[in-house]
Amino acid sequence: MALKAGSKADFGNSMAEAMQKAWDSVRGDTPTSEQVKLLFIAIANGVVEHLKNNPDSFIINIETPDGLDVNYTGKVTQIT
Repeated sequence: MALKAGSKADFGNSMAEAMQKAWDSVRGDTPTSEQVKLLFIAIANGVVEHLKNNPDSFIINIETPDGLDVNYTGKVTQIT
């Protein structure tokens, strides 16, 4: 699945929605305000934009069953 920051019009299954769910789980029964929801949308959009602008920062470290550590620096070819 591609990174999806989220927006007011398309909030479902997004990074912003995941942030809201995490926030709600630590806050308890108090519903999230519209302002906080907008803050999550703004933060998620900033994170996704940063990742799109810095694809070389993605490094994958793989530990194999035999204990051999493999470091791979790849190129991100698509973030939508």
